[in-house]
Amino acid sequence: MSQGWRRFTPGLFLTWVSVVLLMGSGIPAGAQEPIKVGMLLTYVGPTALFARYEAKGANVLIDQINKAGGISGRKIQIVNYDTEGKPDRAASLYRRLAQEDKVVAVIGPDSIFVTLGMSGVPNEVKVPSVAAPGNYEMIEPKNREYIVSAWGSHGYAMSMVLAHFKDRLKVNRIGYVTTADTIGQWSDKVVRAVGKLVGIEVVQTVAQPASDRDLLPSLRQLAAIKPPLEGLMVYGSGPFGNIAVNQTELAGLNVPVGYIGGNVIPELIKDIGPNVGKRLYIATSRLAVPDTLPKNDPFYDVIQQFVKDYRALHNEAPAMPSGVGYDMALPIIEALKAVGPDPEKIRNHIRTQQKGLMGRQGVRFSRTPQDGYGTDARDTVVVNVEGGKFVFRAYLKESFDRLKISDAALQAQLRELNMIEQ
Repeated sequence: MSQGWRRFTPGLFLTWVSVVLLMGSGIPAGAQEPIKVGMLLTYVGPTALFARYEAKGANVLIDQINKAGGISGRKIQIVNYDTEGKPDRAASLYRRLAQEDKVVAVIGPDSIFVTLGMSGVPNEVKVPSVAAPGNYEMIEPKNREYIVSAWGSHGYAMSMVLAHFKDRLKVNRIGYVTTADTIGQWSDKVVRAVGKLVGIEVVQTVAQPASDRDLLPSLRQLAAIKPPLEGLMVYGSGPFGNIAVNQTELAGLNVPVGYIGGNVIPELIKDIGPNVGKRLYIATSRLAVPDTLPKNDPFYDVIQQFVKDYRALHNEAPAMPSGVGYDMALPIIEALKAVGPDPEKIRNHIRTQQKGLMGRQGVRFSRTPQDGYGTDARDTVVVNVEGGKFVFRAYLKESFDRLKISDAALQAQLRELNMIEQ
């Protein structure tokens, strides 16, 4: 036996095997394996624009973490799949992420329709989801244990613009236009509940299919009510929402209009008429108005830095969903730093330990096992539309304070609507 072979000890053999395996996996010798995080968004269909912004927002944080050396020396690797808007496909991909890709958590899904159709899967595979469905409360409580939401200005929060109507605009009676579907019916219940809380009567609700492009029949029905309505609320994303808002002038409803829905991206409000935009009021997150947000706002510096970082990475301005994407990744990254890459520990940490987590939408997250949102629904800003941009008008919480609506009353309503569990 040669002298060289006698030196090839068992320990040296194991080292050699490790190097070969690392080379075969594409991981440089001496480097640690990355921590895998799933991303499950919908890149086709009407919500694709949201997914694009959300993915880019999440990547701002991931890029920063990896450039700083990762977490305990391990880089973050995103495993990205497209739900194509299909709940069955999303369920299958979620299982793949958990069981084959071995991710520690999942960013997404980002559609309530997709999320509802696969909401039992995170529980099944025991891998947490930080999702972005605007109607998280529609998920059955038994399926919320491994799903939280990152939307700061969800449907209930947006309906709270009614407090601004009551406080600042002295509105007492409104009509409501919504889509003729399950989400539309739910939104009607929410608007009526918030109206009751702030002292506004919803006189009548009218609904048309989301595919309709002539909403004058419904609007004229509301315009004929006597005594005349003092305000209007509109629910509906995409063309439906814009058409409803624009056609208020043709119907003779020249009153303040509140909006609830997904048209919170500049590309989606470009068709809003200039006269209508001035009387359109939306309760949304601070990131929608980085240029007009007061400089003494507690989130001002954080939001300005996010805008700068986003532009540097993507060469474009962020939109509100960009902040949602960042805020989907944020609790996962913070949990990884605190408890390591164990899915169960990550899930528990997000649900019980993250208090006052500063999101880039301009809200703080303090989730509990009963509250998967973890935000104060009053902590939004009221905006108008001018020149194709959102413009800051007021803080919603100030109206709630002036109306002397107690926190107890708000919490009771949140429980009644299943926003938080009993």
